[in-house]
Amino acid sequence: MARTVGYNSEVSDVQASVTWIGHASALVDLGGERVLVDPLGRRRCRAVDGYRAVLITHAHVDHLNRWTLSALDRSARVIVPKGAAGLVSELGFAGVQEVEPGDEIAVGRLDIAAVPTRHDPGRWRKGDGPTCAGYVIAKDGVAVHHAGDIDMSDYSVFDDIGRRYRLDATLLPIGGLLPVWYYRRRRRALDRGVHIDPDTALAIAQRLGARAMVPVHWGTVHLRLGPPGAPRRRLEKVAAAEGAFDLVRVLGHGEALRLTSAGDISAPREVRSRPGRGR
Repeated sequence: MARTVGYNSEVSDVQASVTWIGHASALVDLGGERVLVDPLGRRRCRAVDGYRAVLITHAHVDHLNRWTLSALDRSARVIVPKGAAGLVSELGFAGVQEVEPGDEIAVGRLDIAAVPTRHDPGRWRKGDGPTCAGYVIAKDGVAVHHAGDIDMSDYSVFDDIGRRYRLDATLLPIGGLLPVWYYRRRRRALDRGVHIDPDTALAIAQRLGARAMVPVHWGTVHLRLGPPGAPRRRLEKVAAAEGAFDLVRVLGHGEALRLTSAGDISAPREVRSRPGRGR
């Protein structure tokens, strides 16, 4: 169930929300300034409007999806990791800009920082692609983090992000195309594992010190080798066992988590659209 997460009203009174569109796709809206992250799926993403930029975390085809991008509003800018501009340059967007971790740019009144993540950068196979990046999108004291994808790896970079930013929400992947048990078995594989499991995602959210964790990369694209809702159920089970259930905010497709200075976590959920709940 989606809820509202409060932030410090002494820092900001901006109205803000995060909408999970499906897979890793999300719309971040801070005071009416919007960016779309890793759009996948024409029908879902064409229903979203008003964004100034599209942020791409890495070149994997389920994150940098040219078929989806070709259906979006061309008046937006596209921000891609270093080395990926050639994959989108002929699609007709207002501008294409490459970034790498450590870069900071402005999109309208949003401050966007490219931050490190841990993921193999290959597009079609391991190691053959541009760099990877996560993003912190901020405005007037409110900050949202999107990690893209994460491997079984060294997670000290997330400690650094948590020390640098006060995160109101983080969007973290909790699965891949394979069953949960497969990713759980690969916890010790470090960079050989392509995706993390729900347990690891929760641990990273805690390392980041985020006020809310929105699970992504589940329930949308899968190979039918297990129930699509299994990552969500595992995450909720682990969060409850660790006393971190209030940290986790599970959204359905098209559902938004409102970030508000009211601090009322039991307020009604805000829904933009529901093409499917992904559960």
